[in-house]
Amino acid sequence: MITRNRINLPEKQVALIWQQMVCKELLSTEDVPIRIIYPGRTNGDNGPDLRDAVIVNNSDLTKGDIEVHVKSSDWYGHEHHADAEYNSVILHVVMWHDCNSPTLLQNGKLIPVLSLAKALRHQPYLLPYALPCFQILDHMDRQSLKKALNAAGEERFRQKAMSFQVQISRPALRALTSGETAGQVLFRGMMRALGYARNTKPFEDLANSMPLNFIQSKRGLNLKQALLLGTAGLLPSQRMRGKLAEKSIPNQSEEREVRELEQAWQSSAKRVKTMRENDWNLSHIYPNNSPVRRIVAQSYLLDRYREVGLLPGVLQLVKEVPSPKGHRVLEDGLIVTGDGYWRNHFDFDATSKTKTSALLGNSKAGEIAVNVVLPFVFSWGKMFNEPELTEKAMELYNSYPKLPEHEITRQMTKQFSLDGQSNLTACQQQGLIHIFRNYCREGRCRRCPLVG
Repeated sequence: MITRNRINLPEKQVALIWQQMVCKELLSTEDVPIRIIYPGRTNGDNGPDLRDAVIVNNSDLTKGDIEVHVKSSDWYGHEHHADAEYNSVILHVVMWHDCNSPTLLQNGKLIPVLSLAKALRHQPYLLPYALPCFQILDHMDRQSLKKALNAAGEERFRQKAMSFQVQISRPALRALTSGETAGQVLFRGMMRALGYARNTKPFEDLANSMPLNFIQSKRGLNLKQALLLGTAGLLPSQRMRGKLAEKSIPNQSEEREVRELEQAWQSSAKRVKTMRENDWNLSHIYPNNSPVRRIVAQSYLLDRYREVGLLPGVLQLVKEVPSPKGHRVLEDGLIVTGDGYWRNHFDFDATSKTKTSALLGNSKAGEIAVNVVLPFVFSWGKMFNEPELTEKAMELYNSYPKLPEHEITRQMTKQFSLDGQSNLTACQQQGLIHIFRNYCREGRCRRCPLVG
């Protein structure tokens, strides 16, 4: 009999065993059958260990996150019961159930515990991966797989373009009641992209609260920054009840820049409804991804295209980009280096001893180009009968080189045995994301176009 006193098992190994339980039906500690459809993807950030899992619990298909521990008592030892970030957990997977208390979430909900030692009759055996995609190269060569990923990537692109097309059409249908424009649709899409996963919604809310037409009508970079940051509720005087503003700023020049932002906001935004600091996720993010820095980056972009406007500027940028290898020119039109106060600040109270990276660098510019600009321009060309613009957008998308990996693409390249494939394109990466969102996390393996 294997007990926890005889084996020193790391948590990582428990997670590995769990991930290999695909298609198995195991009993929880309360003898309730739980069938594993998709074990989840590894979370490289704070919060639950595995994201987007799919299980069948009490005959109900349930989607959410998985937390893994060696012992069930670790849930309370790590104080997850007091952390709202773990309210998305649907199953607590452990090797040994050593705690009489049920697993309690911060919101008061109880979730089942699955003890692998009990469910597997005390045998921590390993099974070969049961997901069909882990053996995909047994019946498909890499070139065929990449071709299939291209098709999935194009499908994701067209879905994004259609979404933009629907949004652009709404003002035309409701011209008397809607002040929204096609430029606002583009602006909102770019703002969402600046938010990453944690701040997508707040950035969208900010775009709606401070619409493009209004902010483009204001002259000067300083005023644009003040309006965006003030509406976001992220100026020093608005945060922590003004405590941030009380912190001393040793450099007089820096102090002057901050004071000018505050003054511009106070004199220009009397009727603007502002957001609150706690509407934003400001913790557990990389300093360079600070919402404050990303908002400032957007102000620079708006100021860059102030003569023609953001929408005409972006359309012209795509028209003038050489093809098919014009991704660098496209990114150059979106990169923001920043100067002055933002050359060495992550936030109003966070300085860097060395020069910080660009406010909006190559990587983020590439993500915005692939996920927002190109599908938007494609939809614009479709709607306004500019076929050369539609063809240009698709051509640039298909030839766009690989973007930096993130949690989902990293998980999916491993799942499809594409680890270390440096010659993947951005389109193929988008194909991986499309497969994950529409099949993996939905538990629709049998319908997956790659392995079905």
